[in-house]
Amino acid sequence: MSAMTPKRPKQGVAAALKRLTASADWLLCKVCIALFMAILVTMVLQIFFRYVFSAPLTWTEELARYLYIWACWLGAPVAMRRGNHVVITVLSERLPRRLAQVATLATQAIALFFLLELAYQGTQLTIRSHTVIAITLPIPWSMIYVAAPLSALLMILETAEAVGRTVGWVKGEVQS
Repeated sequence: MSAMTPKRPKQGVAAALKRLTASADWLLCKVCIALFMAILVTMVLQIFFRYVFSAPLTWTEELARYLYIWACWLGAPVAMRRGNHVVITVLSERLPRRLAQVATLATQAIALFFLLELAYQGTQLTIRSHTVIAITLPIPWSMIYVAAPLSALLMILETAEAVGRTVGWVKGEVQS
């Protein structure tokens, strides 16, 4: 190995990270499907009680909103893994391969910084809001806010795997 070649971490760590993120992706897809099904059932209940019994349920709109918040936050790591977030590539596509790789690593470093900050701030907000109770449901706001730092941690794992692909530590498609 030359002095310029980055040292590879143990392949077991890279493979374990790849398996972990793939498993998380599979599980998150199933959870998001369940959340959207729960939203559907909740809204059908609301419509049924409002128009059939003329007695709307007070908690259905709030529950559907909270389920949607969770679905969005848990869907973000899935979208990140599949490359479905908005990316502007007009500049990076025109760069030489090595410079494009440096630009990709810089972008991933910025993303990691943002995600670490989101995890930290989201955790702080979750802790501070634990004593605040939702309006119609007997749950603390922390149960809603905890979705943000959880999502950030999952996206940190996805970004770490992407960094590994970029530098060649993790086998798979290199995303730039």
